[in-house]
Amino acid sequence: MSAALSDRIAQCALKHYHDVLPSNGGKPQSTEWTVYAAIVACRQHPNNNDAQELWVVSCATGSKCTSIRPVVSSLPTHTAQKQGRKRPHPDLNNEDDDRKTCSFYNGMVLKDSHAETLARRGLVAVLWDEVVENLLQNKPIPRPLLEAIQSSESRQNFQLRKDTSLHMYISDNPCGDSSIYRIKKPTSNKSTDQPETVINFTGAKIILSDGKGEGGAAKLDESISSTLTCTNAADANHASSQIVTVGREDVQQLGALRIKSSRSNIPSHMRSISMSCSDKLVRWGVLGLGGALLSMYIPNPIVLSSICVSKDPRAVDDRADLGQLNALRRAITDRIGKALMVITETEKGWNVKPPKVAVVSDVFESSKSSSEFRYDHRMNVIADNDPNNNKRVKKESVCGMSINWHLSVQQAAKAEVTIGATGLKRGKKPKSPTDVVNNSSRLSRYQFALRCKKCNSLSSEAGGHYSDAASYREYKQATANHLLTKVATLTSGEGPLAGWVRSGSQDNFTLPHE
Repeated sequence: MSAALSDRIAQCALKHYHDVLPSNGGKPQSTEWTVYAAIVACRQHPNNNDAQELWVVSCATGSKCTSIRPVVSSLPTHTAQKQGRKRPHPDLNNEDDDRKTCSFYNGMVLKDSHAETLARRGLVAVLWDEVVENLLQNKPIPRPLLEAIQSSESRQNFQLRKDTSLHMYISDNPCGDSSIYRIKKPTSNKSTDQPETVINFTGAKIILSDGKGEGGAAKLDESISSTLTCTNAADANHASSQIVTVGREDVQQLGALRIKSSRSNIPSHMRSISMSCSDKLVRWGVLGLGGALLSMYIPNPIVLSSICVSKDPRAVDDRADLGQLNALRRAITDRIGKALMVITETEKGWNVKPPKVAVVSDVFESSKSSSEFRYDHRMNVIADNDPNNNKRVKKESVCGMSINWHLSVQQAAKAEVTIGATGLKRGKKPKSPTDVVNNSSRLSRYQFALRCKKCNSLSSEAGGHYSDAASYREYKQATANHLLTKVATLTSGEGPLAGWVRSGSQDNFTLPHE
C-alpha cells in the first residue's frame, strides 16, 4: 500500500469523525480518551487507475467490554404494574410476552465495545441492508459494496465489488499482541542523553488455559507474575462451566492469544472473555468480516486490504525490531499469513491475502497513546521545574461511552451511543422487558439474527427450512456450518489460533418468531 493511499484513508476517517459524528454526546471530554476506528471503502475510477473515491462505510469509538451474564441478571424480568390498577393491563403486564422477551436478552447485549469491533459490526449491518434491498429488488443502492454472482444454489449470492476494497483506520495499535512495541521511557525534558526505551505493555491478559483442555494456550512460566480465572458458562458441548485461566505478564510473550483487559477485583463469572482486537483482526483476516450468518449470502470472505494506524508519539523509530509498524506486521499480517496456509491446505480456492499495514502521521488527539504522551509531558514539566515536588498529575480517564455510525440504505445515517459497561444504548434504566428491547443496539446479535431470518423468508430457498431452529446457535449451525468448520480448524488442537476462548451458553439466545 502506498504511503499516499494510507494517508488519504486516515484523513478520510478523521475528517468524518470531526465533521459527521455529533458532538453533543458520546465523544470523549477533554479529560478522557478513547479509541476510534473506521472502515473506509476505496473504489477505483473506471477510466483512471490512479484515481480512487474514498468514503467511510462505518466507524465507532470505544475501549470497553463487558460480560453478558451480570448485565442480563440485572435487567427487569417483568413489566411492573402501575400503581392504582386493579388488574393488569394487557399491554403493560403480559407475562408470556415478558418471558419471551427475556429469552432474547443474551443477544441484545454488546459484550465487546472496542472501536474495531463496533466498526466491523457497522459494516456487517451495511452488508445485511444491501442483501435485503437486493432480495426485495428495491431502487438502486447509492455506492453499493456488493454485486450479484452466479450461484449453484437457488438463493441469490453476492460478493464485494471487484472495483472496491475495504480498509481500516485505527487511532491506536489494536489491543493485544499488536500493542507490544518499544516506546520512549518517560524522562526529564532537560536530559540531553539518548532517551531510554521500554516495551509498551498491553492490558490484555494472556490465555494460559481455554478451559476446554484443547491445548494451544501459552505456557505458565517465570514470565507470568500472577494468574486470574474467568468462568465461561456451560454450553451444549460442556455440561459444566469452564474455567479460563489468564495471566499478567512481567515479560510479554509475542504472538500469544489474549483476552481483553478488565478489572482484577471482580468475581470470575463477571469478567469479560472477549478476545483481544489483535486476535480478532487475525480471525477476520482469514474467515472474513461478515460472520457466520452472512456467509449464507456472501460465501466468499470479505477482508480488509489494509490497516493503517496513527503514529504513537512515544514510539521509537519503526526500523527497530520492536517498532510500532513491525508490531502490526508481526501480530496481524504474519499471523494471518500462517493461518491462511492452514486453511488453504484443505480449502482450495480460498482466495484471501493478508492486509498491508501502515503507520500514518495523522493523529487522533483523543487517542490512548496521545493521552499517555500528554501525561508523560506534564510529569516531565513538574520534574524539570521542581525535582523535589512529589505532586502527581491525574491521568485522563477512559470514556465509558461508545459512538457507532454506519451508512444506511433506507434512511439518513445516524449515530448511536452505547454504554460500554452495559452493552446497551444510552438512556434511562430499563424498567420492563420492552424497555430492554428499545435499549438494545442496532449492532446486537439479536438484530442481525432478525435480518438473517428476514432474508431467508425472502429467499426462494427459505420456505421455512430453518424455522425449526429454536436458538441462535442452532440457527448458525444450520445455516453456516461450512464456515464454522473452518473456525474449528483454526481454533482447535494445533491450529494457528488454538486456545481461542469460545463463548459458552451466555452467548446463546432464543430466536424470535416472525
